Amino acid sequence: MAEKTNKAKIGIIVFGVLIAILGFEAFSFFGGFDYIKASSFTPSGEMQGIIDELGLTDRGVRTFRAVRPNLASRTVFNEKCNSHDSEIYVLGCYVTGDDIIYLYNIEVPELNGVRESTAAHELLHAVYNRLPFWEKNDLNSKLRKVYDSLDEKSDIKTSMELYSDEEFYDELHSRIGTEIKELPVELENHYAKIFNDQDKIVDFYNKYSGTFKALEKEMETLGSKIEEGKRYIDEETARLDALANELNKKIEDYNKRVVAGSNGSAIQTEGNNLQKEISELEDMYKKLNEYINEYNKMIDEYNSNVIQTNDILDSINSNSSKVEMVNN
Repeated sequence: MAEKTNKAKIGIIVFGVLIAILGFEAFSFFGGFDYIKASSFTPSGEMQGIIDELGLTDRGVRTFRAVRPNLASRTVFNEKCNSHDSEIYVLGCYVTGDDIIYLYNIEVPELNGVRESTAAHELLHAVYNRLPFWEKNDLNSKLRKVYDSLDEKSDIKTSMELYSDEEFYDELHSRIGTEIKELPVELENHYAKIFNDQDKIVDFYNKYSGTFKALEKEMETLGSKIEEGKRYIDEETARLDALANELNKKIEDYNKRVVAGSNGSAIQTEGNNLQKEISELEDMYKKLNEYINEYNKMIDEYNSNVIQTNDILDSINSNSSKVEMVNN
């Protein structure tokens, strides 16, 4: 009888622990802790402006305030977000252990929408972190379907290859929610719990990413033209120099014969033809020089874009490396 009593007690304890765990999960799931944390946080004026721009639902506002978002300077941002890679543009981070969002304080007119987009992205990390285990598997399968339907060359597909299996769905959840419109109804309903207008969130992303894409395209186009121009100049210079060498030999031979006493209509015709070749070659050199002037203007335009690009890169990357200029 004593053994049966002990087993019963153990069963009661285990059952009690399970109830406690489920109770904790339920309390967390229904935002119990977030209510407490959000009520004790007062956002700065700038942060409140971001919250207003995002158009968050009550749950979205509660979660965002609960993670105590703050606009961080370069030094603080690097320390908190471990942003030390000059080739990766880390604009914000959600520190899971501390349950805090840090946003790199970017104030560049060309990047209108970047702070709002980053804030929404990091907020979705916090939302995903709060989801109970019984919801994540179903959500992940829905996210995967959207991911599999994307073009192989899409920004999301190419960049998601950098993430480990442990980080994949957490990151995908934030990327899809802030970068893709016209989602399946189930996902629209999911993001509607956080954003009153998810399309508006995607618009923030498109605004600032469009700046990068336009600059990138312009730089690529100019870069290609510069490469093609350099090849043309090198090839044309070599061709004209070869013609000049041949012409100089002809002129030298002609002059020797004239000095030796050659005359008559034949030598005169030859002299006229040489003069014509000289004139034609000078025209070709003139056209090449005109092309070189245009080529140098392209380089000036490219370098001007480099300065603009470097200013923008520096504004969004706390460890940015500079794009190299091209010398004339």
